[in-house]
Amino acid sequence: MPLFGKKKRSAVGLDIGHSTVKGIELSGTPGALVVDRFGSTTVDEPIDSAKRGEAIVRAVQRLFAEAGFTTKRVVAAVNGESVIVRVIRLPYFSDKEKEQLDFAVRAEAQDFIPFDIEDVAFDYQRLGVVEEGPEGKALEVLIVAAQKDLVHWHTEVLRAAGLDPRIMDVGSFALVNAVHHGAQMTPSRPVALVDIGSSLTNIAIMKGETTRFTRDLSTAGNTITRAIMNELRCDEEKAESAKAEFGISLENGKEAEEEILTISQSNLTEMMEDINAGDSGAASTAADQQVNAICEQFLGEIVSEIKRCLLFYENQLDGEAVDRIFLTGRTVQMKNADRYIAGLLDVPVEILDPFKGVSGRIASLDPITRGATYSVSLGLALRSVIGGGVQ
Repeated sequence: MPLFGKKKRSAVGLDIGHSTVKGIELSGTPGALVVDRFGSTTVDEPIDSAKRGEAIVRAVQRLFAEAGFTTKRVVAAVNGESVIVRVIRLPYFSDKEKEQLDFAVRAEAQDFIPFDIEDVAFDYQRLGVVEEGPEGKALEVLIVAAQKDLVHWHTEVLRAAGLDPRIMDVGSFALVNAVHHGAQMTPSRPVALVDIGSSLTNIAIMKGETTRFTRDLSTAGNTITRAIMNELRCDEEKAESAKAEFGISLENGKEAEEEILTISQSNLTEMMEDINAGDSGAASTAADQQVNAICEQFLGEIVSEIKRCLLFYENQLDGEAVDRIFLTGRTVQMKNADRYIAGLLDVPVEILDPFKGVSGRIASLDPITRGATYSVSLGLALRSVIGGGVQ
């Protein structure tokens, strides 16, 4: 199944995450987008990981029933280490030299794809022509490859849910589309789009309207949630609530540091019970500080990986530092997450809201909530109204 569609037809942008499934159905045209149908639902954690596909099928069917989507056509995305995205430079080929370009792209791609080329779904797109000094013109090409087994698994799950998958996109590409068409941004300097989800952190660097770099990290929000669950000996819902409410403390005073208990000394379970029972004095302060310590430690590890990606882009690829970072994903709703990340990276940081230029019922949602929840879904749904649309 091609990664780039050719014929415009309406479709639902379906973002299948680790713990939630989100969807958006668009109408209108670029510059006048409308979202009246959207929704999100949880994926029940299966006892057997082999049953995960069945759990997603149930969640997708529930989402379509609740949101009232008018079409079964969907655009979904693949992510993770089995997806390879790279910008490469080749000798210049004219538009008429398609066969020669195709051969050159596939030959060059062999150096970057750690799988047998026969085992991947592969596609590429011309980005533009650049000057190479005395060597003349060069052609920049964006290549993308995903293991066929991964694409097949997603399409079969969607078909099992009674849907009609038309395009399998890449999550980071969807973020770029959401920013360019939803937020109506075309940055002249590189910006990083960082989606910290439950099981994956997606990083995309865009300049103009094109994707310059992507990377998927396996460290994400669940790392923080699981650590809190272990300390509180509580369920996931309570851990998520504690993570969002307490988050990161920006206090750096010596007195505050001395009051923080080490994780190994934690009596956080009892503290949380006191808080839930209404005793919110010293117990609340101590619990706040303890969750602060967990969130700071593990979010710091995620940010360290993000920094490595930004430095690689700056030093190995385009030679430009990222000008600004836009955050999305449920984890960035954690208290002070954006300010903490900005401090560690020393780059201006904003919470992404790609719905600034979008009307419809979704406009009534809190900007941080809708951006953190539906950015990827919006980017996927946009494939039905931009360019050639869905097949």
